[in-house]
Amino acid sequence: MINLASTSDLIRVVTSAAAQIEVHASWADFTTATSAVGIGRQNTPHITTATTTTIVASPGSGVVRNVKHLNITNDHASQSCSVTVEHSDGTTVIEMMAFTLLPGENMILNEEGRWAHRDANGAEYPPAGKGAYDGYPVVFMKTGTAADTIGYWYCTSKDAGFPGAWAPGTPGINGRATDGTTSTDNGCIPVKNPATGANYLTEVTMGASVNHSHLFFDVLWVNSGIAVTTTTAQAITTPTLPARDINGTTNGEGCMIAMLTTTANTNAAAISNSTVSYTNSDGTSGRTATLTAIAGSQIPVTPVIGTIVWFNLQAGDKGVRSIQSITLATSLGGGAVSLMICRDLANIGTSLVNVQFTRKLSEPGVRLYNGTCMLHCILASATTATFFNGEVVIQEK
Repeated sequence: MINLASTSDLIRVVTSAAAQIEVHASWADFTTATSAVGIGRQNTPHITTATTTTIVASPGSGVVRNVKHLNITNDHASQSCSVTVEHSDGTTVIEMMAFTLLPGENMILNEEGRWAHRDANGAEYPPAGKGAYDGYPVVFMKTGTAADTIGYWYCTSKDAGFPGAWAPGTPGINGRATDGTTSTDNGCIPVKNPATGANYLTEVTMGASVNHSHLFFDVLWVNSGIAVTTTTAQAITTPTLPARDINGTTNGEGCMIAMLTTTANTNAAAISNSTVSYTNSDGTSGRTATLTAIAGSQIPVTPVIGTIVWFNLQAGDKGVRSIQSITLATSLGGGAVSLMICRDLANIGTSLVNVQFTRKLSEPGVRLYNGTCMLHCILASATTATFFNGEVVIQEK
C-alpha cells in the first residue's frame, strides 16, 4: 500500500514506448476530521505513447488516500515497454518500482506493499539480478584423526583435505581478529565476500565414514601463547571483534568461547575448573565462563590435537564482546591451546555411514558477514578416525 498524505501527493507512471498500457488503481480515503472512510478506484485511459501519466490523483484537504492495489498491464500485441511507477509530493519525485513489460505482461502492487511481475500467462517471474540469489557451493572434505573419546568435541581445522589445514598462527596472548578472505586464515572454508548485497548460508550437506553431529562456526578471534602450566589468571586484552556477530556488529551477540588444543596436552585427569573472565555482548564486564564436569563440557584426559571445549556463559548472557583473562586452575601438563570467540552458524547430523544428508536452512538463510572464517567440528560418537565430505551452499542476495 502507498499513502498520499497531502493535496500535492500523487502517483504516476512513466512509459518508455508507444505500447498500450492499461492501469487500474483501488484505494481508500480516510478523512482525518471525521474518521470517515471512503472507497475509490480508477481505470486510467489507455496510455499509448512514451509519456508521464498520473494514475492516482491527489486527495482532498484533510484526507489521506491509502492506495491498496495497482495493476498495470501491457496490452499491446508486439511492443515491449518499460514502465516506472513514481510517487510525487509536488516537489520531490521518488521512483518506487520499474519493470520492462513484454506484450501481455503486467505488474501488480498488492495491499501488503509487495510488487509482482507476471508473464502473459499470469505466472509470476522469480526474482532476477541481485534481487535474487546468486549462489555457489563450496565442497568440504577432511581426513580426520581420532577424537579423544565419545561425547567430546573435535575440530577438523588442522586436518588435510579441502580446504587444507587452518591454524591460529602465533598472534600471542592478546590474539587477533580473523578474516577468512586473507592468507592469514587460509584453510578455513572459503567464503568470498559478495560483489554486491550479502552472503547467506542456505544449505549444508554432510557425509562421514563414521556418524557424528556436525557444527559449522565462524571464528572471529583467536589467540596463542597461553601458558598451559600456569594455574592463575592470565591477562588478555582482545582487540575489537570484527563486525560479524548475529547482528553484523562488534558487540559479540550470539558468540561463544572455545578452547582449541593445537599441540596435544598431557593432563592426567579431566579438568572442569577452568574459567574465562569476559565482557558480555551488552557491555557488562566481570562475567565468568565456566566448564561442567560432564563429557563434552570439560577438558578431557590428555586432549589430542583438534580437541575443542566450549565454555558455558554466565546465566542470562547472549554473547561475548571481549575476554579479559583465562584461569586454567589445573595444569594441562604440556602442549598448547588457543582460545577462540566463535559464532554458531549451522549444525547437521549424519545417521548412515558414507551417505550424505542435507539440511536446508529457512530462507533467506544464515547471514555470513564479510570476512567469515568458517570452520567445522564434530561431537564425536566414536573415537575412530573419520573421513568427512559434503558442501555448504552460499547464496549472494
